[in-house]
Amino acid sequence: MILGTCKKYSVILFSVLIMCFPMALLHAQTVKHVVVIDPAHGGEDAGVISVDKTPEKDLTLAIARELKKELAGNADMEVILTRDSDKTMTVAERQKYIKKTRPALVLTLHINAGFGKTSSGFEMYYPGFQEKNEALKKKTKKGDAGNENKYLNDTVRLSRLVQKNLDVLFPRKGRGLREAHVPLADNLELPVLAVELGFATNPEENKKLASGKTQKDIARALAKSIKSFF
Repeated sequence: MILGTCKKYSVILFSVLIMCFPMALLHAQTVKHVVVIDPAHGGEDAGVISVDKTPEKDLTLAIARELKKELAGNADMEVILTRDSDKTMTVAERQKYIKKTRPALVLTLHINAGFGKTSSGFEMYYPGFQEKNEALKKKTKKGDAGNENKYLNDTVRLSRLVQKNLDVLFPRKGRGLREAHVPLADNLELPVLAVELGFATNPEENKKLASGKTQKDIARALAKSIKSFF
């Protein structure tokens, strides 16, 4: 009886596994990487004003929309914009939205300004290992920065891909990756990269940034970087 019972339950268990396997496979195939694109500023916050009076908020939104289009054909990716219209959003509101979506990475888009009319090229910023690790120590009181360092390492890896793909679009090479306080990255335990896409105060570069063609080219370069990241 014991042997017969064991055989009976073995058959039932095998049948259950056979039924569950296709479901597990389907789930694995539908898992998506969530990517958040943050067009900086918006609404009452115009950002920098370019030499032709175009506000930064309009340029970042236009490029973000093009980037979403470029990534739309990837079945393993879901792309979300923190804003898809000209509305005011505080950093806290953006962070709350990002935490809700639980993304694999965040790319926040900005347009640079200052340093005279001849400054050109793009720059990238991330919080830096020292800043993040100090914040983590205060939060956990343990000093275990292992996970935080992983996010920062992933941010650096993403920045190298962006650097490689954006270099061809600007007459001057990228100004590099710099450590700086990125308010959006505060309390977010995931890769967050801020990209300054050229200088609005440089007449020649601003003309390019306002061009639909250049916006599409930038979006393609960023999309290529994100796809390579995964």
